[in-house]
Amino acid sequence: MKLLRPLLTVALAIAAFAPAVAQAATPMQGVPTQVRRGFFTETDLGGFFTLGGEGKSPSDAQVYFHLGAGYDLYAQGNHIFSLAAGVAMGNSAGSCFGAVADGTQPCVNSQTGDPLSNNWSATMLEASALYGYQIVPRLMLTGRLLGGVSWISPDTAFEDGKSIIPTVGAGIGAEWATAFDHFSLGLDIAGRMFVGTDALGLSVAPRVKYTF
Repeated sequence: MKLLRPLLTVALAIAAFAPAVAQAATPMQGVPTQVRRGFFTETDLGGFFTLGGEGKSPSDAQVYFHLGAGYDLYAQGNHIFSLAAGVAMGNSAGSCFGAVADGTQPCVNSQTGDPLSNNWSATMLEASALYGYQIVPRLMLTGRLLGGVSWISPDTAFEDGKSIIPTVGAGIGAEWATAFDHFSLGLDIAGRMFVGTDALGLSVAPRVKYTF
């Protein structure tokens, strides 16, 4: 009888916990996270270099950083169209701008006329229009047109000494809507022409997007 009591206790414990153990071992069946569309923010962090200037072409790769926000205006079926705006920063090392449109010498101080270093940076304020096509569920390829203005540092001899110049460009990329709600990951490759120079800036950067 003394031996039967511990065996009965063990049996009752197994009977009580068996359903819970079986449920835990069974994979949960759920609905995939819905891909969100609407207002979003995004950030890129990658590499930036330039082509076509005087000196190295391509230049030495430097850090590229971008912050932006936008809105998905159209999202039906496999198609999406978005507008966005943001600010980006890129650096070029070992390459000057190239001749400017009026034939003056590039990379000189607008006040003293002294030559400047081949290392320079651009702060770009841009607006962009993006079209995306979903090739498989949650993964789409994207094309982007962009334009804006860039602040060049150190100061240069653009248009009466002004260091603000127009920028136009285009890019391609890919975007994957992760299983984590709100978050998408992507890769962007974009080219920008600094209007009035021979310099073309290229950025290659992974992107993190949060859609509200």
